[in-house]
Amino acid sequence: MNYKTVEVELENGHVRPSGAETLPARAHALLTLLDNGAPAPAATCGELAGRWPALDKLPPVEAQSFADDVERARSSLPPPASAWD
Repeated sequence: MNYKTVEVELENGHVRPSGAETLPARAHALLTLLDNGAPAPAATCGELAGRWPALDKLPPVEAQSFADDVERARSSLPPPASAWD
């Protein structure tokens, strides 16, 4: 099961709880979205390696274009300053 937690603003309690809990009329809260349909994230390198063939991948031309964009952006960045200076 995949999940994502986001910050939300509750106003007039427009988020409905699934149980008997009641919500305040207005609050700042965390909302966790559960997705039962998506595959669970890989926990180990071995599991990822097993799932790798089934994962969506860019076509070779798009992958090369992406790599070129990353390299062009990397070469335009100034060199990092030393933390000791």
